Amino acid sequence: MTNNVDHPQHYENGPYECILLAEQYSFNVGNMIKYVWRHKAKGHPKEDLEKAIWYAHRAKANGESFAAYPWHSDSDLTDYIRSPYDWATLMHLKADTTTGVEHDFWDSMTEADDENAIHSLRQLLKETE
Repeated sequence: MTNNVDHPQHYENGPYECILLAEQYSFNVGNMIKYVWRHKAKGHPKEDLEKAIWYAHRAKANGESFAAYPWHSDSDLTDYIRSPYDWATLMHLKADTTTGVEHDFWDSMTEADDENAIHSLRQLLKETE
């Protein structure tokens, strides 16, 4: 039985679970990643890609980088702790499991290239129409 709370199936449709990558980014960029990740799995690809674009624009408007945070902090510790998951490796793994414009999106994200990532999102959206 699928656990739709802890491990939703639409976020496990890749080489690893989506949260391992998304949690390494700002809120808006992480949500953009989430909606691109699941756009083929939930039956509403156009809506999911529109949401991804919305979050991408919000991130840009807020001046958020499309690069992953190099670390996260634990409030109980004084030093920063590196994530046990290397975002670049995870992003390349995801890119390698996709083709076409979707591959271009993930590839743009490996370079934190916000302009090309958004361009790829728009192209993906056109493909759903």
